[in-house]
Amino acid sequence: MKRLGVGVAILLLSACDAPWDGPTLPDGSTRLSLTLVTNEGPIGMSPNILASTSLSQLRGEVTSLPSGTNRTRAQLCQGYSGSDPCWNRQVDRPGRLYLAVITTPQCTSPTKNASAIAGHTLYYIEWVGHAQRTCGGAHAWPSWSLFSASRSDLPSSGTLTVRLQFQGTAQGGVESQTALT
Repeated sequence: MKRLGVGVAILLLSACDAPWDGPTLPDGSTRLSLTLVTNEGPIGMSPNILASTSLSQLRGEVTSLPSGTNRTRAQLCQGYSGSDPCWNRQVDRPGRLYLAVITTPQCTSPTKNASAIAGHTLYYIEWVGHAQRTCGGAHAWPSWSLFSASRSDLPSSGTLTVRLQFQGTAQGGVESQTALT
């Protein structure tokens, strides 16, 4: 009986994530501070990542992509009372890089995020832990989150690659590029 109890305990502990588990920065990179502007963006197809030094340009790119629904752009941007799903009320601030990220909502697994910069590559890392419970309800639609970073923390010119990287129980990633002008 004691062996069974030890076996069950080992099995349960191996399925849990340690408090220190989480994203690791890529070799040669340094932590980058991103500011969450809003996590209330239009719904879309995940995963994806886009960036621009112009918020209006980024807004246009995000809303022109397929959303995975048959909604029009106007319908995607029509929010509930007080909401701003297409970031129309956000002000384009000089000296900022805007980053739009969309990932699949995790119903049962914990997530932790980090961001880093290495040369001309910006990393947005999403670490996904082990499932902790069953999902009891409707899944949320993936929606875009909007972040910004100070241009002083980035290369002054050239092409910036922005890479969404998954770690933990999720693997893979996607990337895009933007001009730093």
